Amino acid sequence: MKIMMELTRDDIHARIPYTLICETRYGAAWGTSRRRRRWAEEFTEQEKGACTRLFSLAHQWYLVKGVPDKVVMSAGTLALWEKLGAFCGSL
Repeated sequence: MKIMMELTRDDIHARIPYTLICETRYGAAWGTSRRRRRWAEEFTEQEKGACTRLFSLAHQWYLVKGVPDKVVMSAGTLALWEKLGAFCGSL
């Protein structure tokens, strides 16, 4: 059974560090060898593939369209957002 969550705009601002993720992904820290080593150690291939979509969403929400009024996602996706945010914050 897959648990789906509906997040409002306020929930997204409070729980998803999309601004940090966007700034890190498209900033200088992303091109470092240290980041590459940690990325390979801390994320599975499946998570890396899913993060590609999260990077795109972070970019859209932060720089293009803004945060939508509501978003539906699985609990696993929310956990991946949080893991990715912690990773980006530690670089």
